[in-house]
Amino acid sequence: MARDTTIVLSDIHMSNGQQYSWFLPPYPAQLVQLLNQVAADPSVAEVVLLGDLLDLWLYPVNVVPWMAAQIVEANPDVSAAIRNVVANVPAVYFMNGNHDLELSATDLRAFDSVGKSIQWTTPQVYNARYGNRRHLEHGHAVDMFNAPDLSSDTFGGYPFGYFVTRLVATAANQSLVWELLKILLQAIGQTHLAIAPTAAAVPLSGSFLIAAMVDLLERLAEVDDDTPIRFREPLDNRITVGGLRSYYGSLFITWLRQYGPDVVNTMLVGFLGDGLDWYARQLQAASPAPQVILMGHTHHAESETTYGNDGCWCIPSALGHGDATPAYAQIVGDTGTVIQWNSTNPIQRRQ
Repeated sequence: MARDTTIVLSDIHMSNGQQYSWFLPPYPAQLVQLLNQVAADPSVAEVVLLGDLLDLWLYPVNVVPWMAAQIVEANPDVSAAIRNVVANVPAVYFMNGNHDLELSATDLRAFDSVGKSIQWTTPQVYNARYGNRRHLEHGHAVDMFNAPDLSSDTFGGYPFGYFVTRLVATAANQSLVWELLKILLQAIGQTHLAIAPTAAAVPLSGSFLIAAMVDLLERLAEVDDDTPIRFREPLDNRITVGGLRSYYGSLFITWLRQYGPDVVNTMLVGFLGDGLDWYARQLQAASPAPQVILMGHTHHAESETTYGNDGCWCIPSALGHGDATPAYAQIVGDTGTVIQWNSTNPIQRRQ
C-alpha cells in the first residue's frame, strides 16, 4: 500500500489533569488508541499536529503555568503514543496554536524517537511544500484575542486572550464564562457596526471593549483589580488583573485598521463553533484557491466541500461549545475529509 495519506489533528490541550484542564478522560485513552493506529497504518505518509497540542495557558491566576517538559512527563501514555508515531510515520509536523504559542522545536525534542523528531513548521512553509494547493493552519492568526499581538501596549507580548484564559481557569463555571463573554462581544460588535461611521466613537468602543471584558471576568472569577497574576520569573507578580485594562487598550483599534468591517468576525472566532467560516470563504475566493483548507481552533468539526475543521480532543464545555466526539482529518491528494473518531474503527480506511 502506497504511503499517500496525511493525518491532521489539533486541539488536544494536553495539560496537568487538574479540574480546570480540558484534556480529561475519556480523551487521553481515545487519543492514545488513535495515535497507535496511525503509527501502524502503512498508508500514512505524514501527520500534522495543527496546534494546541500542549496547553501553556489554561491555569488559574494564582498558579504558575506549567512548562512543556512538565506536561509531557505528566502524560506518559499520550507522550509514548506520540513517540510511536514519530518512530513509524515518515514525517511528523507541528504548527503552533495559541495555547502553545511558545512551544519551540527544542520543546518538541521531548517526543524524539529512534533518532527522529517532530518537525516544527509554519503554515507558510508547510503549504508551500504542496504548491499552496493545501492551506493548513491552526486558525488563531485571525482571532483578535488569540493571535500573536500586533499592538504596542501588551504585557510580555502575550495576547489578551491569554489572560482571558487564565481568568476562565480561575472561575468555577467555565462554560458560563464563555457564554456570557460571547453575549457581551456580540452586543459590542453590533453596537460598533451601528456607530462605525462616527470616527470619534471608535477609540471609545476600543477601550470599552477591554474594560467590559475585564469587569465581567473579575466578577465571574471572583477576583478584583489588585489580584496578581502568577508567572514564571522574571514576570511573576508584575501585573494585576486590573492592569490589563491599560495594557490592551489599543487592541481593538489595531485590528480595526487591519480588518475593517471584518473586525467583528475577528472578535468572535473563539466564541462560535463556526467562527472561522468567514476566513475560510476568503481563502476559497483566492485565485488560485487551495484545494484543501483545514483549520482547528474552534473545537468544532466541520466538513464542507473545500473547507474542513478537524475538531478537538478535549471536553466539549471548553469554549462553551465543542464536540463530544473527537475528530481528525485525512488528506489524500487534493481531497480532505474530516472524520469522527470511532472506537471500533479509529482510522477510516480507503477501499
